[in-house]
Amino acid sequence: MKIPPLPKWSKRTWALITVIILILAAIPTLGLVLFTTTHPFYCLSCHRNQNPTERWLPSRAHPASVTCTDCHAKPGEIFPSTYYASDDLMNKNCLRCHQSIPRGEQTDLHSVRIVKISHKLHAEKNALCIDCHFNIEHDTYSPRTNRPRMETCYHCHEAHPRNQACDKCHPINLVYTKK
Repeated sequence: MKIPPLPKWSKRTWALITVIILILAAIPTLGLVLFTTTHPFYCLSCHRNQNPTERWLPSRAHPASVTCTDCHAKPGEIFPSTYYASDDLMNKNCLRCHQSIPRGEQTDLHSVRIVKISHKLHAEKNALCIDCHFNIEHDTYSPRTNRPRMETCYHCHEAHPRNQACDKCHPINLVYTKK
């Protein structure tokens, strides 16, 4: 069986066809590279000795669209060449998505979710986001909440005596007033 001859098109037409074929071939390739470098299994290629069942479960605080690169790569890198976990980079990446938090107050019943806290005061004292929220993504505690625990507060604040009311930090009537 004889292969039919190629059509006699201009060099410009052949160049355009070649470019289109290369673009069509590059799209799935780039998609595969992006998927593999943002998936937790890629992270496990280096972090395989950590407990994957506990450290690599989806966060309860972030939506599924937040990937490892959102926190561990430099902002704007589509295909990160290096991943980081430095305190400074992690804090910058937190503030990139949560810009208003350092000015935020959660000290009255209208703004309190679970704990009365002044993010503004903590930011003024140069506390980093991960000082309190280190388990925001990789929570190894049981049960997993991906939120700070009281013990985290005790790293900087003296533990309150057992006779001090819980509503100093946790408004008791919050359960009854918020819907």
